[in-house]
Amino acid sequence: MWSTVAPGARRPVSGGGHYAQHRRDCPPVGGLISAPVAGLLISAGLPWLPAWPVVLLLGLAGTALVLRARRGARLAGLGLLGLLVGILHGHATVARTLPESCVRQPLVVAGRVVSLPRVTYFDARTRQQRFEFEVSSLSAPECRGPRRLLLSYYGEAAIEPGSRWRFEVLLRRPWGLVNPGSYNMQAGYARSGIDATGSVRSAPGSALPLPAVDAGLATLHHRARARISERIARLGLPRDVQAVLQAVTVAERSALDTGLWRLFQSFGLNHLLVISGLHIGLLAGLGYAIGRLLSLAGNRVALQLPGLLALLMALAYTALAGFSLATCRALLMLCVVVVAAALGRGAAAGHCLWLAAVVLLALNPLAALGSGFWLSFGAVACLLWRLQWHGRGRRFGQRVIAILGTHGYMALAMVPLAGGWFGGASLVSMPANLLVVPLLGLYVIPLSLAATFLALAGWSAADALWRAAAIPLGYLLPLADGIVQARPDWLYWRFSPSTAELVLAAVAIGLAVSPVAALRKWLAVALLLTPALLPPGVAKTASEDAVHLLFIDVGQGTSVLLYTRDRALLYDTGGGVPGGPTVADSVVLPLLRQRGIRRLDTLVLSHGDSDHSAGWVDIEEGVEVVAVRSGADLSRARHCRAGEAWHWPASPVTLRFLAPAEEQALSRNNGSCVLQLQIGATVVLLTGDIDSDRERQLLRYWGRGLRSDWLLAAHHGSNSSTGHAFLKQVAAQHVVISAGYANRFGHPHPDVLRRIAASGARAWFSAHEGAIELIFEPGESALEVVAHRRLQQFYWR
Repeated sequence: MWSTVAPGARRPVSGGGHYAQHRRDCPPVGGLISAPVAGLLISAGLPWLPAWPVVLLLGLAGTALVLRARRGARLAGLGLLGLLVGILHGHATVARTLPESCVRQPLVVAGRVVSLPRVTYFDARTRQQRFEFEVSSLSAPECRGPRRLLLSYYGEAAIEPGSRWRFEVLLRRPWGLVNPGSYNMQAGYARSGIDATGSVRSAPGSALPLPAVDAGLATLHHRARARISERIARLGLPRDVQAVLQAVTVAERSALDTGLWRLFQSFGLNHLLVISGLHIGLLAGLGYAIGRLLSLAGNRVALQLPGLLALLMALAYTALAGFSLATCRALLMLCVVVVAAALGRGAAAGHCLWLAAVVLLALNPLAALGSGFWLSFGAVACLLWRLQWHGRGRRFGQRVIAILGTHGYMALAMVPLAGGWFGGASLVSMPANLLVVPLLGLYVIPLSLAATFLALAGWSAADALWRAAAIPLGYLLPLADGIVQARPDWLYWRFSPSTAELVLAAVAIGLAVSPVAALRKWLAVALLLTPALLPPGVAKTASEDAVHLLFIDVGQGTSVLLYTRDRALLYDTGGGVPGGPTVADSVVLPLLRQRGIRRLDTLVLSHGDSDHSAGWVDIEEGVEVVAVRSGADLSRARHCRAGEAWHWPASPVTLRFLAPAEEQALSRNNGSCVLQLQIGATVVLLTGDIDSDRERQLLRYWGRGLRSDWLLAAHHGSNSSTGHAFLKQVAAQHVVISAGYANRFGHPHPDVLRRIAASGARAWFSAHEGAIELIFEPGESALEVVAHRRLQQFYWR
């Protein structure tokens, strides 16, 4: 592949000669390196870990095969050894799991803060500081095991990186929501090495600082990052400008709100807010250029200065970024190239990429669970693939065309990956990156980093440099926001490709630039267009005429989706912060896109509590909503009215509101819209947050009309709801409880579970089952029940 060569050496040209020369210059080392990568990747997806005798056999078999002379045996052996490393890492991860008996039990932990705290303000008086905490001691011996915690603190004390504390905490296992089309945060916790999450108790004396001890290198590093972040915050810059400067300087993303992230996402620029290999490459290139100017003396030592300066600047920036995966990948590749050049050897870029993957996955095989791994390595692989077949050209015009072609190809190559991970891609990514990347890479980032080094040295000139770096951002961000407000639909394409569509797109993008016959290039175009011609993503196990009902896993909240081929209804949107992060944006909308739903005929907001309606604005912005019905006084929403019923044409679906009626004012919870769904012979009852008093009123009015096969337990399983009489009259065979795992309310209440068991019904708990999907096939009496967490079994879950 693309490789470094000695000065004056002849470079291969593009076309068939390039390919032949490539095969001679690059021995088959890449295959040997790729084998352990494959084993490490497989280990991250294992549903369970093999027992120790099997692990021992794997090690012996892998070693024996590596010692064989045949290449195929060595490949298999290296793959087994990679798998072995991943399994050993997995056993260590499982050993640090918090025992279930210790979940939400008061514990006392002592240790050190090992990350920059992320500060979130809920209002003028309430703030949350979230940080990683390395445990040195834990009060209960039976609960020992977790080493790294992710804690939330709501007190007044300022949490500083490297500080030592004694906390009284309530812990739980790392957990995530499991739904079709969205990312499971449990994978993120596993990738980051988080063994438990929790909160510091609010009682007096629950947070006590401990005496400082000699600070290690990691502590000094985090303190330096915090100092720079605070210095930028004191400049008095506009909030969004400050957020961007903090993000590109020290990878501090606390100030990046949802609106700013979406703004950059609309232009395909959100990768610039996360310090990545692009940033490291830009700075390394700057260091190399400075080194070339300083090495004009021409002696052997001076000739190594460009590579050394590039490496030092890349290392400094990687440290400021907190040694994230993408920056470490770039730094490792740069190290290999610089060392090889110092030894007078060439280093194939493809081999460097594989070597970086081996090192990073060997240190943390679960890094493959995050988007950063695939986007970082995928982007570099695509870049190297294009450069392998297309040279830069010698004339100025040829080089400009080559640069534009590379930008266009990279923008196209990233579309499937962006769709797979984020549910969409920017349509203006290429021109936006052509304009903004040089601005940030050649002006904003160098000035900001120069200010950083001056600030660490104690020079006051740092503030002036940061203000200078902020000037173009002050013009760029309002301009971009104005464009988004004027033409929001022109910038971003929302889609969720299936695995098959991703594979087709990858093959097509690879063929598009390879030196093959014209017929094969037309095949590449056909493959690339095939996903667009396929019907939107739907549940592949069901027919087109099936009716789907999903109790979406939204944590401590409610959201239920009913849809057919041409109609859809959403009952509640889940929780979150209105105007900020919501479950509707992160879970419900990706699910709608994954199922090809672009229009909701009805959005029902049972009542105004945020755990039911926080995301309704996001839903209206994300899809077309024909009608909104609500139990609360909301703009553009009609009130639900008891007795109102309607039927979906050409389907077995009939819907009817059972409450509220025209009557005296009710409490917010008891004003919930109660909706009954009849799907063929199956009846489903959705009850909002009504309590037992309201249940008794419904019993007196509707009587046997409440009979249902499936019941959504009211108020997430609170003991104030789902009474004996109500359960007896409804006579449901299945009761779904939509509540968060180990939530602070204690839902579902043990008494509620006992009442459900006494009624003879089966309880389905969304926190344990993930999204619960009912599939009604036409002409079949039995329905299919899919618990999505059971479809995704992994040892780390």
